[in-house]
Amino acid sequence: MRIQLRPLKTAHYSRLPAICVALTSCFVQGVARAEGPVTLSEHIRPVLEKYCFDCHNDKKQKGDLNLVEFADKPTLAENRKIWEKVAEQLDSREMPPEKKPQPSEEQRDVMLRFIDGQLSKADCTTGKNPGKVTIRRLNKEEYRHTIRDLLGVNFSPEDFPNDEVGYGFDNIGDVLSLPPMLMEKFLAAADEIARKAIVVDAVPKPWQMRIRGDKLASSNEWVQPMDNGVMGFHREGEGTLSLDAPEKSEYTFRVRAYGELAGPEPPKLALRVNGKDVQVFDVTNTDRKVIYEARAVLERGAQKVSLAFLNNYNDQTNADPKLRGDRNVFVSQVEVTGPMLPLPALPESHKRLITRMPQAGGEHACAVELLGAFAQRAYRRPVADAEVARLAGFVDLALKSGGTFLEGMQVAVQAALVSPHFLFRWELDPEALQPGGVRELSDWEVASRLSYFLWSSMPDRELFALAEKGELRKSGNLEKQVTRMVQDWRARAFVDNFAGQWLQIRNLWETSVDPDAFPKWDNSLKGAMKEETALFFEAVMKEDRPVTDLLDADFTFLNEKLARWYGIEGVTGEKFQRVTLPKDSQRGGVLTQGSVLLATSTPTRTSPVIRGKWILEQLLGTPPPPPPPDVPALAEQKQVDQSASLRQRFELHRSATECAGCHAKMDPLGFALENFDATGRWRDTDGKFPIDASGKLANGTKFTGARDLKQVLKANKNFVRSLTQNMMTYALGRGLEYYDRCAADAVIAQASGQGYKFSAIVTGIVTSEPFLKRKREIASN
Repeated sequence: MRIQLRPLKTAHYSRLPAICVALTSCFVQGVARAEGPVTLSEHIRPVLEKYCFDCHNDKKQKGDLNLVEFADKPTLAENRKIWEKVAEQLDSREMPPEKKPQPSEEQRDVMLRFIDGQLSKADCTTGKNPGKVTIRRLNKEEYRHTIRDLLGVNFSPEDFPNDEVGYGFDNIGDVLSLPPMLMEKFLAAADEIARKAIVVDAVPKPWQMRIRGDKLASSNEWVQPMDNGVMGFHREGEGTLSLDAPEKSEYTFRVRAYGELAGPEPPKLALRVNGKDVQVFDVTNTDRKVIYEARAVLERGAQKVSLAFLNNYNDQTNADPKLRGDRNVFVSQVEVTGPMLPLPALPESHKRLITRMPQAGGEHACAVELLGAFAQRAYRRPVADAEVARLAGFVDLALKSGGTFLEGMQVAVQAALVSPHFLFRWELDPEALQPGGVRELSDWEVASRLSYFLWSSMPDRELFALAEKGELRKSGNLEKQVTRMVQDWRARAFVDNFAGQWLQIRNLWETSVDPDAFPKWDNSLKGAMKEETALFFEAVMKEDRPVTDLLDADFTFLNEKLARWYGIEGVTGEKFQRVTLPKDSQRGGVLTQGSVLLATSTPTRTSPVIRGKWILEQLLGTPPPPPPPDVPALAEQKQVDQSASLRQRFELHRSATECAGCHAKMDPLGFALENFDATGRWRDTDGKFPIDASGKLANGTKFTGARDLKQVLKANKNFVRSLTQNMMTYALGRGLEYYDRCAADAVIAQASGQGYKFSAIVTGIVTSEPFLKRKREIASN
């Protein structure tokens, strides 16, 4: 079984068209069917010597290639890059060029078997290399989901810088750097999240009402507010306030008052509730510092509270100076305190973190207990006592500074959220492991790999429990967890983040549609198209269908608006629903869904080149080389009659020698989808020209339209291989290397025996050596 090493690191593949032309065109007569093992010296070298050495030798090195040098080396692995590219070109029938004599299928097969056999033998019989994953931080989506599952807080990191993409995905450790701007965003986010997570005033408080004296309602003209914020009682009268008692209970009244003394007795101020005296105060002080207090039982509901001046006195002519003067009372504040109010409803995040409140003097021990449990989940591994003590130190510091226990916990959580142990996914090798040595990952590390693979988030309690017991990799538990996790609602993140990036539709909102070319277009259709693909992919995943159903299926998901756009009847309402497609439908599978068709078009028209290239790259993993420099775009070719059909214009474009080879691979695939316009609608004509959706592959296979194309692709084993390699890249967080070919082969072979079911591929990946082991990096000088 051959492996197209894609999406392996592109640095491994120099573009070698000259090599491939030279090498593969030599097989005119080819290698005869070998009796016994095929060898380089007996079967391969004679062919090279007879047909290739005249142009590729020590003196004449066409394409900068000396085939004599390669042919004399018995181990193909020493020149892996050359031979892998040769195998790829042979298998795709791209070489020899169309006008050159072609080797027979038998001759191709002998060569391919020899190349693959030699490379596989070198890779799979020597010490296996599981590779290493660069320590990587959480990307935006992983951060958002992890905060949600860790704290129960919905946080949107929309203003974070965009994550870099490597090998088609934004979870690759080699490109996930931490620039200063992002660190500032992490700091600000941690503060915001911690404040949302913990309610610092979540302590019982009494019901309370406080009113300034001059806000009391006056009963007459002698009871009037004064400029200094007090109510002045210059003769008998009342100042009143209304309150709504939350329940029947005893209430405490505190009246801040002072008086002007005159006559034989002090001013008397009565506190009344609903017209009845509760207590009469003798106001003997002449400043505002004294508070007069009384208690009374109030019924629940509206109450009228009054302060009444009872004994006005005014005698400015009394012979006794002690009795001479004007008696008045002044009230600066009234405060009413009632029963303890019930605690407000606390958010789930608070209850998750603060499972109990400390007793007096036990704050540190309580902080250690709560933060120990939190840190283990936040860091996704067991935590040391010293780590917990550092976090608990923030609580101690808050208490020493006059803050509360909850304020200290808030700061501790904030500190944890900016710790590298939270922001990065650590897989630290023990000191005893020598550079280049291989080790098995711990259950904690495997739990994180598994959860971020399928959920883009941290492990849940079940995964943590298995890891803590050391049972995650035992007794088929990994397989059981894959089954459980794929069915979980959190697996929608795999749909959005893996499928969305693999199919290149995650940023569909950024595509443009020319309103002049498509006047009936509605931008909200982008969201509907994206949801159709997401629901479809999710159905294949959760129903454990063969992954080839992604290419062709008899159902999809539509709402009324999208169904009308497609011209499909019988779908009503805004809600998406599963729709069974007619047997003769050209739709079915991702190729004919609006999201993909829109993403592979230009704003004004379809693009067979873009669509064909997308099929080669994303579905088959066999990307064409980049176009030669200075090749004009289609619209720039002035000699083309713009009234000609699109196909005719492309024929002239691809007539150039430097363009023909690649376009011969891309264009037929793209034209098979030409009945679907740039917005995904079906059409029979392009303007006045009938659509020609026929095509022929390099191996001679002919097809017409999307229905035929889907069957061709389903029969191409490169689809399953490409999907598997992309999924492995996403799962591992690194680009695949040549030494991953054995693991990829094993996954595909296992899935083949199970009909290429979705679960078979996922399970094969998570039980593979690259997923469960890592190699310690050899330090470079």
